Amino acid sequence: MTPTQRQAAFDRFLTETARSHARRLGVEYAGTLRKLPPPPLPGEIPAGTRFFLNAVAADGSRTGLVELTGPAAASLSRAESWALTGKGRPPPLAKPGRSKRVKT
Repeated sequence: MTPTQRQAAFDRFLTETARSHARRLGVEYAGTLRKLPPPPLPGEIPAGTRFFLNAVAADGSRTGLVELTGPAAASLSRAESWALTGKGRPPPLAKPGRSKRVKT
């Protein structure tokens, strides 16, 4: 896969992971946000990217950001590393024909 194809696969995986997390929380999915860490100072270990779900309350009354943590964050970190380097296992949605069609 080319870097562009890997990035597209990662973006699909990120979106599906966020949608799934929103369903588990009982909120509507409005989008995702990726917060990149600041560059490390010399000798420091770089921090990891943080991923957030932009959620809307079921009644539409309010919105907010929910950080994806635990297993979701770990799988997103692995997928992000794969997208950048091409090394390791691709995320489940990286294979052609595996992405789910989303109702709009």
